Amino acid sequence: METHLKILHTVAETVSRTLDVEEILKTALNALTHVTGHEIASLHLIGADGVTLELRADRGLSPAMREVNRRLRVGEGIIGGVAASGITTVVRDVMGAPDLLPAAHETVRRDRIRGFVCVPIHARGRMLGTLALGRQTEDPFNEPEVALLEATAQQIAIALDNARLSSELVHAEKLSAVGELASGVAHEINNPLTTILGLAQLLLNRSDVPAAVRERIALVADEASRAAGIVQNLLMFARHYPPERRPCSLVDAVQRVLALKSYQLEHDKVGVTTEFVDCPTVWADENQMQQVLLNLVQNAHQAMVRQPGDRLLTVRLRPRDGRVAIEVLDTGPGIPPHLLSRVFDPFFTTKPPGEGSGLGLSVSYGIVGQHGGRLYAENRPEGGAMFVVELPSGEHA
Repeated sequence: METHLKILHTVAETVSRTLDVEEILKTALNALTHVTGHEIASLHLIGADGVTLELRADRGLSPAMREVNRRLRVGEGIIGGVAASGITTVVRDVMGAPDLLPAAHETVRRDRIRGFVCVPIHARGRMLGTLALGRQTEDPFNEPEVALLEATAQQIAIALDNARLSSELVHAEKLSAVGELASGVAHEINNPLTTILGLAQLLLNRSDVPAAVRERIALVADEASRAAGIVQNLLMFARHYPPERRPCSLVDAVQRVLALKSYQLEHDKVGVTTEFVDCPTVWADENQMQQVLLNLVQNAHQAMVRQPGDRLLTVRLRPRDGRVAIEVLDTGPGIPPHLLSRVFDPFFTTKPPGEGSGLGLSVSYGIVGQHGGRLYAENRPEGGAMFVVELPSGEHA
């Protein structure tokens, strides 16, 4: 027991002094492999695509076993099953386990791995990965050993969550700086645009303007109007004012947005399902929440329209860890893993030209942040993307 406490202290101390995830993972596995003389350890984290488990650290794995475990899929095999269910699994004899992956049979036999235990790593209701131990005897891992593994996994989860929060803080600071710049640029551009648009409209109202010239003036007016719309989005992105909060029914906000989009969704053959679980009241600016939801629904709509196949928009509302979560799911192509970290950057967009300025998600990110919540995106294991808004519940949140 004293050895176990020392291990937890070592991991916790590392968590407290660094946000370097790789260092924490290495420290955790180094500590764990000293519990007994025969253990091997592996640590997988869910990749950016939401469906792949990537081997991020290991101790004692043979080269062949490391290769087998390099990339796994959530839901497949023992480790993938733990990542999907979130339930600790203890196996007395891995060779006899029915859910052992076929590719692993020969390697497990050659490395004489028998006893095995795998625990989930999760934080704030999100599955992050798995932590596993194996050894060359059939002796089952006892309760204190499993408890140690679960406690270590919790320390790793804290480290990963701290690193994520630190990254989000840097991102928020970047958005604030860009917002200040955008505000100044928008005001400087808006004045000449207003002049151009006004003069174009005056010319279009004259009866003595030839048709060929009128056509070109109309083009100037249209392009000036489009530019003015971008400027308005810039000002909205840059504007910082406190939300006008009051008790807000998110169910009503979702239903209003879906009613507003119903014709377009029906026209593009997008099915809509809603899943509402009773949630506490959210103290929020209802108009701003509707703007966020409209941006997310519009984003999902456009993603699905660009590809063939079934189109289904799902909006869920449910409590989560003392907060209220709104999930907007689509069956589109998903988000390329290397772009997941950029989807909230201002002016960044994967849409074709003319379908958006790349400010909608940035504006939404800022609104949710002003409410003390978080907005993030994930890829769904079954395909498509999911955007999640988490808001604190209650008047004093």
